[in-house]
Amino acid sequence: MNLSARRILAVLLGCVAVLTLSGYLLKAQCIGHYNELRDSHLCSNDIQVLYLARGMHDHPFPYIHGDLVNHQLVGGALEYPVLTGLFAWIPALVVHDDGGYLQLTALLLAPFSFITAWLLSRMVRWRALLYALAPPLVWYSFHNWDLLVVCATVAACYAWWRQRYTWSAGWLAIGACLKFWPLFLLLPLLLDRLAARDRNGAGALLATFVWVFAVINGAFLLASPRGWWAPYAFQQERAADITSNSIWFWGFPSLTTGDLNTLIPVLLLLGTAIACTAGWLRARAEGAFPFVQVCGAILAVFMLTNKAHSPQYALWLLPFFCLLRLRWGWWVGYMLLDLCTYVGVFRWYYALSLGHDFGLAKQALVIGVWGRAVMLVLLIAVFLRADPAFDAAEPELAASPATHVPVLT
Repeated sequence: MNLSARRILAVLLGCVAVLTLSGYLLKAQCIGHYNELRDSHLCSNDIQVLYLARGMHDHPFPYIHGDLVNHQLVGGALEYPVLTGLFAWIPALVVHDDGGYLQLTALLLAPFSFITAWLLSRMVRWRALLYALAPPLVWYSFHNWDLLVVCATVAACYAWWRQRYTWSAGWLAIGACLKFWPLFLLLPLLLDRLAARDRNGAGALLATFVWVFAVINGAFLLASPRGWWAPYAFQQERAADITSNSIWFWGFPSLTTGDLNTLIPVLLLLGTAIACTAGWLRARAEGAFPFVQVCGAILAVFMLTNKAHSPQYALWLLPFFCLLRLRWGWWVGYMLLDLCTYVGVFRWYYALSLGHDFGLAKQALVIGVWGRAVMLVLLIAVFLRADPAFDAAEPELAASPATHVPVLT
């Protein structure tokens, strides 16, 4: 690493440290007074809630004895795939209350944000500041366990950039065992290799994804099929209710959970097909498949159509603002709308607890929900038309597949 790269990394890690510490201090307000302060002080987080709600304080091994009973997860099952459940289980073994659990979980999560910033700096140098200075690091670093899946996804992009395609598939498999949605990014990775007429490579990365996913999930699936399936059954039964923050709750309240379980997969598959088709046509015209662009578009489709749109999903998008050449206004606009959503939703919950409904908080939330939805629609098109930002980093690696692999003609 040369002097310039070390300076960039030092600045990035310093920014991440400041925002990560701020994020911890924000959530730490809730320690000892969670129910009283969670909404009024904006320190609400899933980590403390699920420590108690999912019985992690009793130390059940995740998923093995898990089940979904009367719409509730029991027996150590968490509403996420197995790697997130395992990660959440470990700190629960050595703490005695939800406050200590938040503290130790934050300590274990923080390094993944630094790794993400480091990988982004290797690929795009100073553009990684769009991650390191993003306000969502304050709001969401310790809201849930999403720093894990963000790190795995960036690692997959980094491996692809270095032309380590099977490694990229492996990281996507790990990501899919954390929060599921990286599964959809396997398709553009396969198309990237097929566009380059590398069928052997496509087969190898598909096999890698399958065996990594199987190794991680196999023991849980064999030991307890119901426990392994419980988080997916939970998400299937979940309603688009007041906690979902999605367009379905705010715009289409008459749709039942069954309606959404039919409609959403159709919209998701349609959006994914459109993004992949646009990427394939661009590969034919330009000579290289726009892997990162299509991944960003698919992620935006997933976030837009999902039954729930939790505020911390903003973390998922941050790397794509770094990896693609977009006008800075897109980043600023999304950050402002995300701020409206975060402050609005929890202050609205607080207002409801006091017997009030309509007010500034609800207005901010509505602006955030619908503004964010409109921006995601626009970002699908913007991502697909964008150029990668890799040229700004490490020119000695300019022979990356983003620019120099001969493909379809």
